[in-house]
This record gives sequence, structure tokens and C-alpha cells, in this order.
Amino acid sequence: MIIRFAGKNLLYFDQFEFSFSEGLNVITGETGAGKSILLRALQAVLGKKVDLPSSENCYLEIFITLPKKNLADFGIDEDEIVVSLSPGKRWVYKLNGKMCTQSMVEMLFEDTVHFHQQNSQTGLLKPKNQQIFLDGFLEDQRLLQEYSQLYQDIKELEKFLNEVDIEKIQKEIDVLQSEVEYFDRMRPSEEEENLLKERYERILKRQQIAEIFSQITSVIENDSPNGFAVLWEVLQKSQKIANMLPNGFVDLLEETLEKSEELNRIAKSSLQELELEDIKEVEQRIWDYNDLKRRYGPEMKDVIEHIKKTKSRYDELSNKLKNFSQAKEQIRKLRNRAFELAQKIHDQRVKVITDITEQVEKHLKDLAMNMKFSVKIERLPDLSPNGIDQIEFVVLLPNQDQLPIKNILSGGELSRLLLSLELVSATNLSSQILIFDEVDTGIGGMVGNVLGKKLKDVSMNFQTIVVTHLPQIAAYADRHFVVERSMDKMVLRVLSEDEKRKEMLRMIGGEEIFKR
Repeated sequence: MIIRFAGKNLLYFDQFEFSFSEGLNVITGETGAGKSILLRALQAVLGKKVDLPSSENCYLEIFITLPKKNLADFGIDEDEIVVSLSPGKRWVYKLNGKMCTQSMVEMLFEDTVHFHQQNSQTGLLKPKNQQIFLDGFLEDQRLLQEYSQLYQDIKELEKFLNEVDIEKIQKEIDVLQSEVEYFDRMRPSEEEENLLKERYERILKRQQIAEIFSQITSVIENDSPNGFAVLWEVLQKSQKIANMLPNGFVDLLEETLEKSEELNRIAKSSLQELELEDIKEVEQRIWDYNDLKRRYGPEMKDVIEHIKKTKSRYDELSNKLKNFSQAKEQIRKLRNRAFELAQKIHDQRVKVITDITEQVEKHLKDLAMNMKFSVKIERLPDLSPNGIDQIEFVVLLPNQDQLPIKNILSGGELSRLLLSLELVSATNLSSQILIFDEVDTGIGGMVGNVLGKKLKDVSMNFQTIVVTHLPQIAAYADRHFVVERSMDKMVLRVLSEDEKRKEMLRMIGGEEIFKR
């Protein structure tokens, strides 16, 4: 329950601080005194985004108790908390002195505090809100959550099917597949390109060496199988007449022949041992690398990045094609499950309608309105966001015709019907705190007495806060507050018993009304 509510610089309220009763709290005052502003401030500090006419340095604060289970998710062990709000250009919330977000505060109180605003009743005239109202009474809320998720999944898959251009994707896949296959055959890498360059240089050098050895053997052997055989014969002849030849000639000839033979032997042996590779194969591989860089470069790292992107795109489109073929089957299965859930939801809706109808008609009877109220359910041809039902609140005519409530009731009748729905809703909620802002619109006389009694009954189970113009409701208050204008300021006071009687007298028009 809300224990205390305090604030300062709220429009014309300089400062206020007051305690609520755990039962029925009533706020009264002249029209325009500022009653609804207080409730909007209360909504704001409880995490609701509302239009709050605050002044500079406005500050709001509540002291409230909640079940510990509601606070466990927020890391709070106590059941008493203080929530504060400093509104302005940017709203700043604090929870037990620690800053937090507006959404956190809203989440904290969404199942605890229920607001019935002055214009919220008219929202029940819309079929969408009527369905939401009805579903609030369903026994298994998990069915609604599971169905909602299934419906969302179905719509996403259907959107996927509608957006996918299979022919276009297949054409792109064919092009990409050719590239991917080419890249898989090539398997290029920066490391291999560097090794190829080194290998090519090595092959060229070996070819040069081989050419040198070949030239040596060719010269020594003189393209003849005998090679220097003639010179050996010359040497033999020269040795016989050495004394007649120039000094050292024979020795030089012999030394030249022996070294040439050794040179020829080394050249032949080295030529045989030299491993010569096919340079054409290496040149072709290098050409392939140059072609890749020309098409996807300029550098090999750019080629590698292009290959990665190509394969990634190919995998993406292949998966999309695969998912497309599976999507229809997935939709079929999801739709079957969704229809099962929708039928269970329908059955629960039918089940709660009887109870709701009885409660509403009882409230209507108490409010001096004899009317047959019902909830019309029509089966839809296909799944909708809310199942297979179209919900509409109707009035049953004597001939059993059903007409929508907005088309048949007068303003006063409609107000009482919507109030009855609000009362049914209030007594079936899991909330601990109920706040009503002028739900008595269109109500008066003896009906006002009944409404006051009903609100009093509701306050036996829920802390109830009501802004009202009816003295019949104020008479049941456990704590009565009045908002008054004093000069250009607004003041909030808690009334004593004597002051309560004076305030109710003012509400019915003052003592002068009895002198007429």
C-alpha cells in the first residue's frame, strides 16, 4: 500500500505531504482545484509517462510497501521502499536513493497499482480493449503469451516468404558457385605467392648454372666424342722432341689437358646432379596469381578478403534458399499449434463470459439499471493477433437481438455500464492498489449511494484512492482529503470528522440549498 505521498513545486502546490489510509481514500475539491493533477503526479512517480504540469525544481516522493516477491528481481530485500522523481527536461528516478530508469519503476508497479482514469472508461467502447478486458479474466495467461509468440513467428516467416525472390537468388547462387569452385581449385594464399616467387628465382639461377656447365663440356669435348684426344696425341709427340720446343711448352700443354679433363668431369657430374624444375608450371601458377590480383586486387590480401566475402555470401544465400524450402512446412506446423491454442483460449473466454455477465448485471441492477449485458464472440475465418475470436460487448434486446453498447445506450446508461465493468475488473485484479479518477461521471442520487458502498466494499480488499464530486462516495471515506485554492496556491488538507461534514455539505450546494 502507499503509506505517504509528498512533493513540492508541483504547479501551484508549493509543498504537500500526507498519509493514505489502507482502506478508502477520497479526494474532493472544487472543479479546477487540482485534484487530478495530484493523481497525475502519483502516476508519474509510479513510473507512468504522463503530461505533468510541474514547476521548476519539482520533486515527488512516495513511501510504499510491496510484497517481497515483487522486489526480489530488483535486488531489494525489504518490503518498504521509497521512490522519488525529479521531473524536468529529463525525468530522474531514484529507488531507495539509487538512480534507476522510468521503465524499471513502471515494471515494478505494473501488477501492483491499477489506475482507472476519467477517460479510460471510454476505451472499453473499442472492440480491441474489450478483448483485452475479457482476457484479463482468463485462467491460464500463459496460453495468450504462447499464442502471441507463435503468431509473431508465423508472420515473420510469411514476411520472409513474401520478400524472398527465389529466381533472383538462384541466379546469384549460380554465379557465386562458379567463383567458389574456382577459388577452391586455386586455393590461393599470400604464403604460396611468396614461395612461388622464391622458387621462380631459384629455377632461373639453376638454369643459368646448367647453361654454364653445358657450355664447358661442349667446348672441352668440341662436339666430338673424342674431345681433346688430338691434343693428347700432340702431347705425346711433343714429349719426344721436348728439347727442341720452347722451354716449358710441354709442361704447360700437359697441365692444360689435365685441368681441362678435371673441369669437364666436374661439369658433367654437376650437370647430372643438378635438379632442374619445369619453369612453365611455376610460370603458369604465377600468372594465375597475377590474374587474381588483376580481377580482385590490387594485392593478394584484397583477393583473400574477396574470397571470404564471396563464400560468406554464397553460404548466406544457400541457407536462405534452404530456409525458404523449410519455411512453408514450419508455417504449417506453427499454424496447427496456433489453432490449437486459439481454440483453448476461445474455450476459456466462453467460460469466463458467464461469470463476467452475471457480475456486470448485478452491478447494473444495484446502479438502478435493468439491462441484459452480454459478450458476443464471433469466430474469425483465420488467425488474428488475438486468436480466432472477435469480441464485442453488446446489449441483449427483448427479441434477443444483440447491439453494440456504443450504439444503443444513452450517456448516463453507458457511464453506469462502463462503471460496472470497471468494478468487475477491480475486484478480479491481482493489484493491491486501485486508483479511480472521477469514475462517478454521469452518476448521482441514490445510485451515488450504491457506488459509494461498492467502492467501500472494494477497499476492504484493496487500498483504494478516489477523486470524486459525489458526497455519497465521500461519506464512506476512511480518510478524506480536500484540495483548496488559497490565493494563487493549491493546498491539500486531511479533514477531521466535522470538516468532512462541512465538505459534503459544500458538495451538495451548501446550506442555502435547503432554504429554497
